[in-house]
Amino acid sequence: MLHGTISELEQPLTELEVQTRTIALHVSMQINNTDNLDKISNYVVSTSSLINGCSILIPAKDNKEEYIVYNYRNQNDSIITRRQRNTNMMKSEWLQEIVKKKAPLWATPYYAVHRGEEKAPRVTTYGFPVFDADSNIVAIVASDLSVKWIEDKVASIKPYPNALTSISCSEDVIIGINDSAMLSQIKKAFAENKELQELGDDMRLGKDSIRRRIGKGRNMAFVVYGPIHNGWMLSISCLYRDVMRQTSTMNFYLLILGIIGTLLVFISCHRTIKKMTRPITELSDAALKMAKGNFNATMPEINSQDEMKNLRDSFVYMQNSIVDYIEELRTTTRANERMESELNVARNIQMGMLRSDFPDHLYAFLSPAREVGGDLYDFYVNNNTLYFSIGDVSGKGVPASLMMAITRAALRFVASLNIPMDQTLERINRSVTDSNSNNMFVTLFVGRINLKTGHMEFCNAGHNPIIIIPPNGKPYFLKAKANIAIGLFEDFVFHDESIDLAPGTRIVAYTDGVNEAEKDDKTLFGNDRLLAWADEPRTKDPKTTDKEVVETLYSDVKTFTKGNPQNDDITILSLTI
Repeated sequence: MLHGTISELEQPLTELEVQTRTIALHVSMQINNTDNLDKISNYVVSTSSLINGCSILIPAKDNKEEYIVYNYRNQNDSIITRRQRNTNMMKSEWLQEIVKKKAPLWATPYYAVHRGEEKAPRVTTYGFPVFDADSNIVAIVASDLSVKWIEDKVASIKPYPNALTSISCSEDVIIGINDSAMLSQIKKAFAENKELQELGDDMRLGKDSIRRRIGKGRNMAFVVYGPIHNGWMLSISCLYRDVMRQTSTMNFYLLILGIIGTLLVFISCHRTIKKMTRPITELSDAALKMAKGNFNATMPEINSQDEMKNLRDSFVYMQNSIVDYIEELRTTTRANERMESELNVARNIQMGMLRSDFPDHLYAFLSPAREVGGDLYDFYVNNNTLYFSIGDVSGKGVPASLMMAITRAALRFVASLNIPMDQTLERINRSVTDSNSNNMFVTLFVGRINLKTGHMEFCNAGHNPIIIIPPNGKPYFLKAKANIAIGLFEDFVFHDESIDLAPGTRIVAYTDGVNEAEKDDKTLFGNDRLLAWADEPRTKDPKTTDKEVVETLYSDVKTFTKGNPQNDDITILSLTI
């Protein structure tokens, strides 16, 4: 019950963490546009049933005062928006801890009195820092999660009448114990009892264990406890007498029934054995035939209305159930094989849409997390001009693959018109938004390079920054103007830009399946490790082909994750001017 409850609690916590990381990616692209930050915060709360509130905090910097936009869902299920400047929110201990550790952090549950509602809801908040290219925190995205469903879940865990279930969030905050007098009594007991102090130390260290017979006499109890991944500790304590009462009662009844049964068996044993021997032998023969695969073996007819008749009927029921189960298993297996075949066909169709006729100076690779995925890349050369693109659809699986196909078709048609990059993305955005009924979006980077001059025009729609590796210099992330992802707002005005690149410059584009690849301990591959890979001699060596560059990066990511299942599509594109 403890481990099952922890799994149920951790699923929405993990989902909220993933959604907050996605929000942070868009915030990093729109960090200087407060209007778009407002839209992002409002969009997240309005489309997510999990997130109760979303705030984006911009710390004070360079004579600019602190700014926060906060959207939350009130008691009437309406979305309230608040914007403030110079709030001094960054002085809170929780935010200071995030800044100090430069890592995401869960806040201890609190009552959201700052919302100004008559009855302040109890929430917990997950804060995720947003970094600039120099690894400085430029914003903090905080997502609120209502604690009400956690309290209801804790209250429902009561295996015995006097059982006590609670979640320790900190020394002062405990979910599940609302009686202040009881809480004070528990704290006093922990302060005075050495055995309880050892138990408290183990729980603070995040251990997962069972302690038997805590206390003495009528207060003797079983205690089970285990950690939740955000640092909280779930515990269930049951009085020893409650646990053992049912066992003692059952033992008494078993003793009485055993004595009575023994007397009856002694009286009727001789007659019963003779009567049962023949049917048992026949049932044994039939069971042996079933064991050898003959599930239609004939069962003996028994006309008596006793246990042997019930046993025979049970064998017949088991026989019919096995036959029905085997037939259902065959049907399910055929359906699964058909579905797997269809998914393989879909994968082959999707992979067939991607170009594989790479020139000598370009190579790309796509590895979907499922049978089909939502990443895309494309390129073509026309009159010494190289067009290339890379994108990532939100979500995974079949919906993302369909969105990928729509985006690629729009991209291929609009790019062939040879219009400016900003107009290219605006037309693609209108086309994708018009057919986007599921509120999905696509991050996209498109570029056009004059292979003679090295002049590159590009536009980045919310995608990861590409890596530029000069022939004689340090690799760097290409900074681009802030544009939102494709498919969010139909009338968004995109901005393109250009750069001159020297001959021999290598460009590496990728999707977030690379930098957000994680190990079992949730450590991410990260931008720093990615930039360090780009600065390695094998990557910068002009003799290294673009195919080798892509393969080495993919190999490094797989080595880093150490066999951890791939949680997102991975796409890598490398080209050399």
